[in-house]
Amino acid sequence: MVLTIPITDLLWKENQDAHVFCEVSFVYARKAPERLLLKEAVAAKNDPMSNPSLPVWRLQSEIVRILTDGNRLVLVAATGSGKTTQVPQMLLDAGIAGAKRIVIMQPRRVAARTVATRVAWERGCSIGSEVGYQVRMEGYLSEASRLCFVTEGILLRWLQNDQELDGVGVVIFDEFHERNLLSDVGLALVKRLQQTSRPDLKIVVMSATLDAESVAMYLSETGGKTSPILISEGRAFPVSIRWASPGDQRAEAERAADAVGHIISGGDPGDILVFMPGAGEIQSALNALRAAGVGERNLLIPLHGNLTPAEQDRAFQPAQKRKIVVATNVAETSVTIDGVCHVVDCGLARIARYDGERGLHTLGVEEISRASAEQRAGRAGRTAPGTCWRLWTEGNHLTRPAKNTPEIQRADLAETVLLLHSFGIKKAAEFDWLDRPDSEAVERAEELLRILGALSSGALTPIGRQMLRLPMHPRYSRMLIEAAQRGCVLEAALCAALVSGRDLLLRANKDDPYSQEVRERFEENTRSDFYTLISAHALARSCKFDVNSCQRAGIHAQTARQVEDTFGQMLQIAKREGLLKEKPREDRSVADPEALEKCLLAGFIDQLAVRSDPASSQRLLTGGRTGALVRESVVDAPIAVVASVREVEGRGGRMVLLGLATAVKPEWITEIFPQHLTVNLEHVFDRTHKRVAAVRQERCLGLLIGQKHQKEVEGKASGDALAEAFGNGWFELPNFGHEQKQFVARVNLMCAALPELDFPQFDGPAMRRVLSSAFAGHTLVKEAQTVELRPHLRRHLAPEQIGWLDELLPLSIPWPDGRSLKLAYPEAERPDEPAWPSAQIKLSDCWALKAHPVLGEGKIPVWLRLLLPDGKRLDETTDFLKWKSSSYPKHRAAVKTKYPGFAWP
Repeated sequence: MVLTIPITDLLWKENQDAHVFCEVSFVYARKAPERLLLKEAVAAKNDPMSNPSLPVWRLQSEIVRILTDGNRLVLVAATGSGKTTQVPQMLLDAGIAGAKRIVIMQPRRVAARTVATRVAWERGCSIGSEVGYQVRMEGYLSEASRLCFVTEGILLRWLQNDQELDGVGVVIFDEFHERNLLSDVGLALVKRLQQTSRPDLKIVVMSATLDAESVAMYLSETGGKTSPILISEGRAFPVSIRWASPGDQRAEAERAADAVGHIISGGDPGDILVFMPGAGEIQSALNALRAAGVGERNLLIPLHGNLTPAEQDRAFQPAQKRKIVVATNVAETSVTIDGVCHVVDCGLARIARYDGERGLHTLGVEEISRASAEQRAGRAGRTAPGTCWRLWTEGNHLTRPAKNTPEIQRADLAETVLLLHSFGIKKAAEFDWLDRPDSEAVERAEELLRILGALSSGALTPIGRQMLRLPMHPRYSRMLIEAAQRGCVLEAALCAALVSGRDLLLRANKDDPYSQEVRERFEENTRSDFYTLISAHALARSCKFDVNSCQRAGIHAQTARQVEDTFGQMLQIAKREGLLKEKPREDRSVADPEALEKCLLAGFIDQLAVRSDPASSQRLLTGGRTGALVRESVVDAPIAVVASVREVEGRGGRMVLLGLATAVKPEWITEIFPQHLTVNLEHVFDRTHKRVAAVRQERCLGLLIGQKHQKEVEGKASGDALAEAFGNGWFELPNFGHEQKQFVARVNLMCAALPELDFPQFDGPAMRRVLSSAFAGHTLVKEAQTVELRPHLRRHLAPEQIGWLDELLPLSIPWPDGRSLKLAYPEAERPDEPAWPSAQIKLSDCWALKAHPVLGEGKIPVWLRLLLPDGKRLDETTDFLKWKSSSYPKHRAAVKTKYPGFAWP
């Protein structure tokens, strides 16, 4: 298919007082870069090779001088300065790279493609000749290409295949302020290469909003010489900032549509760029704009990464109507949409984070940084004075972070760590990073690679080396390697494509019988949720991803098309690496379900999910985590592996949802990952039958996946299980009564009040040891309840300590009238706070007391609970003589009146 795309360029005269438009049309031949010819070029000046009126050209001589004399440069160039399109051309024309290529890394595919197209036009060449680009699933490069615009992952693969980068003379990191993970990795590796075997390699780091000092220090030469920093002012016109009013609780889409309406009704000319966090929010904003009647006289255009190149190009084409482009942050940097004079910014972005501690991937909507807000506002001042309508308050703006958090500090690092191993870097946490990743995050990445079989003893395994050759997440590469052995590469690649993208299925329409019938047909196979998605994708493919047909069947057509593209790319990789030898068949049905299910297990072995209760959707995960299968899951097997673990906000707070489940048989784990399987004989307490049973337990990565009861029960182990069950409160011990509790309380009081005697405390572990010894050889609760515990408790102490206990903390003390006063020893609330013993005594029996009773060599007073003649408590004291002189007079009159027949001195 040949697609003609007109691209309008705005050229400025030196004094910028006048401008002319010139249209350029390109013919895209998708499969033949050499046929991508310049169809028409009408220039406003004779030399189309550059645009010297752009501000960055004022620094041209300095840029060339610095990179001629040295090999590193940090360039801070404001929005509109022309850095992205002009700097690469300056370096090429000045011969800075010699006969080698200049590689320009872009953070997004749409930027690499559109910027390369623009530069090719400026130089009067066809794309793929002197100027080319390479992005995922698309590329126009040839041997003649000197300016190569690529996404970050492409450069890393080039480095992996040619660690010297022999054909590259300059590497430019554009829009580096975004701090993508692969940008940081690429910069670190290129810096390392320059410091070792390629001192001639030039490095340029560019951005409009960049912490230039920290980057310059990072790139500083041995000996402390900091890399040069150049700053270029932009060509931006003034942008007026409008702030939202406090208290506006309407949805972002509605408020964005309202702001667009104000711009249009105010009569201000120029196109409008609206920023929303994701494709779903873009659609909501477009719907709100249509509902407000904005779409009647204006052209509404979405722009995000999931669109096809042709769909993305609509945002950059000239139009007879005013364009209202609703975009994600793909339009924040690098790419320029000519004619935009107004920006409406919701102030949000969808940010991917990985919580390695809980093993969760989250994709949440977050507030953008102040630096990103400035980037977005700058889009409005490229060609004329503009306005930026921020849908948040000025006060809120001041509380936002100054810059973006580097992705390396919030992302899953498994693929990065595996890549670094290919360069001989075994300790990623100690690598020379601009911003060092969290050491625990690196350890978790290494642990995943070890679990998948890519690393062993810190070194790459043969499987790990195979995985390195597949440019995808280690989970997917592990799946494809397993699939090659089992003859199901096609099916595994499709599953990898399905899980790597967004949700394929929309919520089923309960009012549409057709939709319900289709969904039931999708869900016929309950062994895996992937079979549901495979069936849905097959239907979407059969109707050629028609939006209406897909939507009625509950399928997201754009996602299905993206899955098809990713699937095709994965098959190409598999074929290139020799994993797929036969020609892919058109039929996408699963020929060997068990083989495919084993491949899914191979990629997600660390995400086993075991049913904890047959009546619940709750599942136990490795690492002591729990989660619930999503309602849409068709899997009901006791053991499953899940490809999706997400944390979401529910009615009861945060909850972990498990999706894309596949049933697993325990013997598959033995077959594929025997090294992760442990078998132990455990003695467990059966709460139903009140007994201890011996169970042979199988665990994978610590998670119980199977158990079988054994006849023989080991004596000591049964005692341990009974003691633990009692400690958990699962049964009572009538034989652990008042006498035993008093003994324990006395020992613990000795520990707290007389630590110099070194009494062993009766804490939880100590009690379990004593009870375990007492219950050894017994399996039934009723047997444990008849054991005489007194001798076992006393054996906790040394013989001499028994004597000290009876002497210093007796069960009773003599009273002046010749009786013995029984003492009670309470249980202490805290081990370090002694609980004094107490005794109840009638006040009338205390008058002859010459000194207050104390124990433990005078360190432990006795609480006297003073009773009235009828047994009611009057007061309590640990110093009776003081109480008699100070407190008793206050009670004397009342008790003398109420109890007249008694002597009240």
